[in-house]
Amino acid sequence: MANRRPQIRRLAPSWGLSAVLHALAGPPYEPMANASLAALTKKTLFLVAVASARRRSCLHALSTKQNHIRFEGHGVRMVPDPSFIAKNQTLTFLPGDIFIPEIKTMSSVAEDKRWCPVRALKWYLNKTEKLRQSTSLFIIPRPPYAAASKDTLSRWLVEIIRPFTSGTSRPRAHDVRGVAASTALFAGIPVEDILKAAAWKTPTTFVACYLTDTLHAEAAFGSAVMRGPVGNRSHPSGLPPSGSATRC
Repeated sequence: MANRRPQIRRLAPSWGLSAVLHALAGPPYEPMANASLAALTKKTLFLVAVASARRRSCLHALSTKQNHIRFEGHGVRMVPDPSFIAKNQTLTFLPGDIFIPEIKTMSSVAEDKRWCPVRALKWYLNKTEKLRQSTSLFIIPRPPYAAASKDTLSRWLVEIIRPFTSGTSRPRAHDVRGVAASTALFAGIPVEDILKAAAWKTPTTFVACYLTDTLHAEAAFGSAVMRGPVGNRSHPSGLPPSGSATRC
């Protein structure tokens, strides 16, 4: 069967992270004070997804319960709902919390705040505080404001990246995880830090499923995940060196 139906590997992602981030810096996503709840929801989801490199199942498990979202001195720490069991969770491997630093800890350029996941999350929580009927972080942006399903999160991510997709490849929500991790690797972030942030137990899955599929040119802009839009600026960046996941 394998010979008759060989697995087809994509040798490059069909969309560029830098282009997506540039789009999120303008209408209808900015200024955030004028953004619709739907636009704010999608932007927040994408930025959290790309900054954490977590699977949609983990993003779906993020909760607004007490102490599950904690804003700390230089970023935000998020803890999935206790009922969540990660796909690769075992007795000897438990994915850690998600920590995402604020852009201001990596850049003093005022415009860079438009790509800050922490800023977007604060806006999103404030706008949904009196609307939400669920403790799930991501909710449907219309009445009755119920929890968004995993499939809905995937659809939103695809809607964000679809306008920047080239060729005949279909954009996949799962690509966000791979592009984020691979971009960080090409920016010089140590593999062990990427594994910890994305919660892989070993490098095997990352190398087999993502690294070989990464557009080589994406490394050329020489910036870590959230630095894509500001390629020529000299400030440090990258995935946070802390904690999720393994299907690829």
